[in-house]
Amino acid sequence: MNETELIIQRSAALWQDRARKYQVLLDGKFVADIGHGQEVRIALQPGRHSVQMKIDWCTSPALQFDCAAGQAAAFMCGPNAKPFTALLYITLWKGQYLWLRPAQPGARSIAAA
Repeated sequence: MNETELIIQRSAALWQDRARKYQVLLDGKFVADIGHGQEVRIALQPGRHSVQMKIDWCTSPALQFDCAAGQAAAFMCGPNAKPFTALLYITLWKGQYLWLRPAQPGARSIAAA
């Protein structure tokens, strides 16, 4: 692997947002859409970055990560809402509607932004 890239994998949830795409925000800017059960790869410059997922007015927490030249930073995402908690997540907990975490076992982001 010679490229520095961000890899996002979206879980295949049973019903939540199944027909809708999430937006990938890199350093606060939209860079890609990701559909149900899909993966996106985004080329990026080495260094410290932040990543966040968004759908409508709801988001995941933003995570900061370091990525060295020639390496990839991999994350997984999906919805937190369940049938009985969906209303709470779209109103009170809109910043926690989506989960986002490092994909590699044992890996972790530097800090929540």
